[in-house]
Amino acid sequence: MSSDRKFSATETDSMVRGIGGVNRPHANDHKGAIDTMMLVKTPENISFQYEISGPFYRFIAYLADLVFAFGGYFAAIGLLYFLLIMTALLIGSAIGNIPQFFELFAGVVFGLVLVGFFVVYWFYGAYMETRFNGQTLGKRLCGIRVISVDGHAIDGVQATLRNFFRFLDIMPIVPLQMLFGLEAQVLFAIPTFLIGLVVMSLNRKFQRVGDLVAGTVVIFEEKKHRPDLIEFEDERVPKLAELIPADFVASRGLTQVVAEFAEERKYLAPQRSADIAKHLAGPLMDRFGILGNTDPDLFMCSLYHRLFVNQEGREPQLGGGKESVELGALISGEKRSEQ
Repeated sequence: MSSDRKFSATETDSMVRGIGGVNRPHANDHKGAIDTMMLVKTPENISFQYEISGPFYRFIAYLADLVFAFGGYFAAIGLLYFLLIMTALLIGSAIGNIPQFFELFAGVVFGLVLVGFFVVYWFYGAYMETRFNGQTLGKRLCGIRVISVDGHAIDGVQATLRNFFRFLDIMPIVPLQMLFGLEAQVLFAIPTFLIGLVVMSLNRKFQRVGDLVAGTVVIFEEKKHRPDLIEFEDERVPKLAELIPADFVASRGLTQVVAEFAEERKYLAPQRSADIAKHLAGPLMDRFGILGNTDPDLFMCSLYHRLFVNQEGREPQLGGGKESVELGALISGEKRSEQ
């Protein structure tokens, strides 16, 4: 049985914020399970949810970046050497021999190639993640992105730090001589990434050493930075939203409460949803001149539609200020429809 007691604004806000964990079905069934979702709350008290990327996609992105970065680099070096050789041959055929200048220049170019190899390996990721908002070519291919742990875009310092500390994540490095039992000296080695995998497995956000130092986390790009808008099947919702004045501007607190009510109502029993909606909607319905026999739950859905859906670039359906439209036949005595 519902109560007619009036709730204060603080009590109403607390009531809405507390309806989630208690009434959601099987809310406690996932304790101890691996959770790949990260919830970030901004200073404006707005929550964003991200899905964290695990080691598999990040490793694929890393391999793809090696192909893109060094494939392009060596292609450019090959083109440079081709032009250098062709120039030397043309001059040599014209004067009868190749000047020593070209031999010296070829040695300098080889040294620059080694320096360029170092620069590409250490700064390709830092530059791309800074320039393209946390994505390299490999990360874009895999649909992942680097962000700060507070949900903001990373800056150049964070991008440089997380890429510089990759030398710890790829350790230990096993020489090919040891791996294949070769007796000759071999210049190449295989990174095992063991340290990175161990560190990632020890924290819920799958942060490697570089991420922990830079304060970053890797997320899936396809996840939106805000919850999806809720669409109501009840055709009365947009019609009732027309009666809310076009110049009405909701406060930040009211906007948050309306959003949380619309999100949590599907977990509530109809009676409890109606009780909460009644105390939330009453003062606003009086303010807007909405008829008293209007379903409070329907009004809250319409208010959500007015505050969020109509702000997504859709043309608001205004009522021209005529708030005396007959709503009795439209909403009185009817049960709210399910989403």
